[in-house]
Amino acid sequence: MTNRRDVLKAFGLASAAAFLGGPRISLGQASGGKTFVKIFQRGGADGLHMFPKVNDMLYYQGRPNIAIEPPSNDASSAISMGNGAARAMNPNLAPLMEIWEAGNMMVSPATTFTARNGSHFVSQRRIGQGSMADVPQGYLNRYLEQASDGVHPLRGIVAGKSSISTEMGGPLVIPSISQSSEYNLQSSDFCSGSGCADNQLTEMMNTISSHQVDLPAAESALRETQQVLIETIEEVRAVGVDYTPNAGGLDYTGSPLGKGLKLIAQLLKAGVPVEVAAVDWAGSWDTHGNQIAQDGDPFTDPSSGFNRSSSAGARDLLTFWRDLGPMMSDVVVLVCTEFGRTVLENGATGTDHGHGGAWFAFGGPTSSGFAADVPSLVTENLTEGRFMPVTVDARDLSAEIMVRHLGLSEAMVGTVLPGHSFTDHGLFTGALV
Repeated sequence: MTNRRDVLKAFGLASAAAFLGGPRISLGQASGGKTFVKIFQRGGADGLHMFPKVNDMLYYQGRPNIAIEPPSNDASSAISMGNGAARAMNPNLAPLMEIWEAGNMMVSPATTFTARNGSHFVSQRRIGQGSMADVPQGYLNRYLEQASDGVHPLRGIVAGKSSISTEMGGPLVIPSISQSSEYNLQSSDFCSGSGCADNQLTEMMNTISSHQVDLPAAESALRETQQVLIETIEEVRAVGVDYTPNAGGLDYTGSPLGKGLKLIAQLLKAGVPVEVAAVDWAGSWDTHGNQIAQDGDPFTDPSSGFNRSSSAGARDLLTFWRDLGPMMSDVVVLVCTEFGRTVLENGATGTDHGHGGAWFAFGGPTSSGFAADVPSLVTENLTEGRFMPVTVDARDLSAEIMVRHLGLSEAMVGTVLPGHSFTDHGLFTGALV
């Protein structure tokens, strides 16, 4: 629940933004449009562990302790993703096989920015800004500026956490909402009715914001920001707190990913035209040591943070897939990480910061299969002889979703992703039947 201090703090930030040029109100699409959900595995998830290269003996030679066994009847072995497929799936991601087998999931095994940087923060910032140079705006915020089709305060949203994501940062007012039950605005000084049913504070704010009077620029911008806040609160309150997903018995976890996906599903089912959403898949992705469980089965025992994070997150993703059902034809989910890990394991049965990592997507026009991959893990195919290279630039994946799914003009890609020359890899040309 938002308290008075939170509101004053938010208003103070809005006022500061106003003096710097003024926040602008995002323009929203009509209900029933397309949605792009960007999910971030912060920490540098090991793509070779998520989707092991089981047909390459160099994978097993380079990872004598942490390599996952080829597909078999053993529950701890890798899961086959099709006859002849060079990659398989980590057993903890097993729920994703339902989506893969539906023919609507794509894996890009070697993706990030083309220039390597071993810093989590720099790499995350580059991906979020969509640029190699520091720019004061996230690329999804920039996208929302370029494509306008109606007005709605929840066209863009950060879901499942209370802080803003780099992708969404910028001059457009983008709400960051943990979950519907925590997004409210009440003050005991302005309550009446049973349980504060008549919230006079929001009514008064709405009245003040709606007055068409001649105000200085800063006050006018603050008024507009206040109006977005009010409208957003009302929209989220309208979807309700009690919600049971229609997911064949599955339910969302209480993790940031689970809460975020649940909120997005609630909003979309209520007809709220969410166009872009940012969510975090929090987990033990920075696996410098003990990447596998030390007791029990190394590849499935939840005492390993990687196993636990992967398993819970995969269930949340399947819950979302099932929950939306036919609506998934209008939703693309892209899961990313800032970089992958070293091809060779280290002395602590872990892996260190690498380069290309595994990104994957599902829903909407996602074409089933694998994006470009290295044919073999021989040294000459690797960056600096030890890192997965980049076979698909991260910006191309986001650009293709925005162009093929959201309808962004190709001519605008260089504006949304500054200076980037878009290569269409044909990864989002299918259709969900």
